[in-house]
Amino acid sequence: MQLSASLRHDVWHDLTDSGSYEWWYFDALDESQTYSFVAIWFSGFPFSPYYLRRYVQSQRSQQALCANPLEHVAFSFNLYKHGREVINFIKEGGAELFSASRNEPFARFERNVFYFDAESQTFHLNLNFEMPLRRKKVRAQLCFHIRPIEGLQQLSRFSSTSPTHAWVLASPSNDVTGELQVYDGKTWEIISFKGRGYHDHNYGRTPMNTDIEHWYWGRAHSHDFDLVYYLTTYRDRAHKPFSFLLLTQNERVLAIEDDLVATEHEHARRFFSPRYGRRFSLTNERLSFDIEHLQALDAGPFYLRFNSKFTLWREDGHAIELCGISESLHPQNLNSGLVRHLIKSKIWRAGRLSVMYTLYNFFAQLFEVGTKKILPVVPETATDE
Repeated sequence: MQLSASLRHDVWHDLTDSGSYEWWYFDALDESQTYSFVAIWFSGFPFSPYYLRRYVQSQRSQQALCANPLEHVAFSFNLYKHGREVINFIKEGGAELFSASRNEPFARFERNVFYFDAESQTFHLNLNFEMPLRRKKVRAQLCFHIRPIEGLQQLSRFSSTSPTHAWVLASPSNDVTGELQVYDGKTWEIISFKGRGYHDHNYGRTPMNTDIEHWYWGRAHSHDFDLVYYLTTYRDRAHKPFSFLLLTQNERVLAIEDDLVATEHEHARRFFSPRYGRRFSLTNERLSFDIEHLQALDAGPFYLRFNSKFTLWREDGHAIELCGISESLHPQNLNSGLVRHLIKSKIWRAGRLSVMYTLYNFFAQLFEVGTKKILPVVPETATDE
């Protein structure tokens, strides 16, 4: 894993390798811990069943086929209220829906754009999308103002020897302000947002499911502290796992650790989701870090996202407790044809109607009928490739 914290690396790398991927990730939690959201732009959507199938076909074919990342660009947005999902949107399409910059942080998918204002040191997110099968619309203008941290430019020394995958820790601490407007089929809800947020950027030259076994990540903020952890294990046991933990207080780095040992405790399994530990720990001779998963925000056959409680025990005996988001990915599960078929239910592929996507949204709409008393949308006849 190549590690960087420079905004010079937060640009589009325009990867063309078959099966390569790149994404820009933003998340935030408001001060009252009522609302949280996650927004991601993809160039080469690594979890797309359509992209994965194309890659498999290219590997089996004797012809010069290529799983072109630009034919599988995407944008996703999740909004949660009190830990419950309000919006779960993923749309994928071809190169005509996407643009990005090789010179500065910027990406666009349809009318969803982020860009960086160097003068104010602020990322601006302007979102505008619709979910026709759910009668939902979202408009948002959000600002991620960077909270500077001294010494982050030196993080590249923690990189592993493998250059295949890269992580740009572009802005781990941000003050987030703005407004979200959500239409639920009857009325618009206006949400004034003020809180703390996080931004990073990942890219790789080979599909994650062919190389990475497990990927664990999380972040948490308080008034003074920011914490990020990251752990990647590889299918090839000859490759050493990559582990990393960063703790900062205001503008100071308090701890940077690697060579952490991971342990999962109290194993459990959710329906159609990977097995996971209700508690997870990272340790070395200097610290002990514990994660307790409190509430599942999202779950699928290859990933889990939780609201979690983090406790960091330092060598001086003091404990720091934070709340934030933790995720676990199990990319090897994407090698299953059944899993790839199931995740079509969450992805709107532009120009293609999917039975799985239509039925999932139809039944989700019926569920909302029971809870919000709105009329269902009757799905159109759909065909799936």
